[in-house]
Amino acid sequence: MGYWKLLKLNPRTIGFGFLVTFFSGLGQTHFISLFNPIITQRFDLTATEYGSLYSLITLLSGFAITFIGPLIDTVELRKFTLVIAFGLMSSLALIYPLHSLLTLGLGLFGLRLFGQGLCSSLSSIAIARYFTENRGRALSLSQMGFPVYEGLITPLGAALITSMSFQSFLVIFGLSLLMVFAPIAFFLTRQIPEFNQVAPLPDGASTIKSPAPPTNGSNWSRRQVFTDKQVYFLIPQTLMPPFALTGIFFHMALIAELKNWSLELAASGLFFFATGRIVNSFITGPLVDRLSAIKLFPYYQLPLTLGFLILGLGAPTWVPALCFLLFGLSVGSGGPIKSAIWAELYGVLHLGAIKSLFASLMVLSTAASPVLFGWILDRTHSPQPLLVGLCVASLACSALSFWGLRMRQSSLA
Repeated sequence: MGYWKLLKLNPRTIGFGFLVTFFSGLGQTHFISLFNPIITQRFDLTATEYGSLYSLITLLSGFAITFIGPLIDTVELRKFTLVIAFGLMSSLALIYPLHSLLTLGLGLFGLRLFGQGLCSSLSSIAIARYFTENRGRALSLSQMGFPVYEGLITPLGAALITSMSFQSFLVIFGLSLLMVFAPIAFFLTRQIPEFNQVAPLPDGASTIKSPAPPTNGSNWSRRQVFTDKQVYFLIPQTLMPPFALTGIFFHMALIAELKNWSLELAASGLFFFATGRIVNSFITGPLVDRLSAIKLFPYYQLPLTLGFLILGLGAPTWVPALCFLLFGLSVGSGGPIKSAIWAELYGVLHLGAIKSLFASLMVLSTAASPVLFGWILDRTHSPQPLLVGLCVASLACSALSFWGLRMRQSSLA
């Protein structure tokens, strides 16, 4: 089934996925980094001090997702989404006065928890659960919310925050949650079925069935998944992109300075990042449906690996565009592949609990990179050792995942 027909048959479900991924941008590092100069100046923090605070907040939000995420399996979708909207609005309200580090920390914690953590998880879980034979295409469409926010709203936010007060800036985004996110989510979730398999019928309608079984023929619990030895060969491949890119985005100003680039030149890479993400997401969705996420998983990270190498060794002004394009290609293909593979391997019955634990591990990995990368850059005064090291580590992650999936296929044969 083509993208357009899939969207016509399931506008509410796919629209909901897009909406939630779009508003996850409020908790992503590329957006929060817009606050960095204001926060560090207001509280007289060094880059290392603020990076450590941010990493601690991200770490705590990762732990929280471990316990909150499984509620996606039991709480009504509409209620869960409205709680997220309220949590994001409350977080912006806590940051608004810039009164103390405590309220700032609580606000940033809420943005990371409800935005980066729960919004991202909720969208991918809902789509992976509701779709079976067209899961890859549906994930590609719904996850367009990520690059749209990165390519449009973050640059717009960068322009707004320099032309108005910080408090007015936060009010605008708070109102967008109240007047756009909450009511549209309420409307879209009115008729989303609990399980939805899309299949063309003679009358052009879609059919609602039980979720398709995973490739191993069972629905695993979260406890069972983590008794599976092969899963530990897949986890590094899952965590590498968010770990590495969070650290690079957070320290992009310093990397640009060390390479004698302007911050505007470095930031322009976000446009190419969003472009690569959109293009490869649309390409990868049908491939997931045709070949399976299991077959594609070991290879999706190869453009990212090449991007690390070029960014580490190159300094010409075209490097940010090329490297961020490569980063976007990997993230774009990784979206539908990583969202679909857990459903293919372990089923959808406990997908919320399973995916939330992987989301928690992802958030924990992103907590480590700002501090670790800052420590390396402070001591080497060059991004080259860091980025070449990331290139080698990325190759190792791909090899591990290939080996792990080969072992699984052998055990099932």
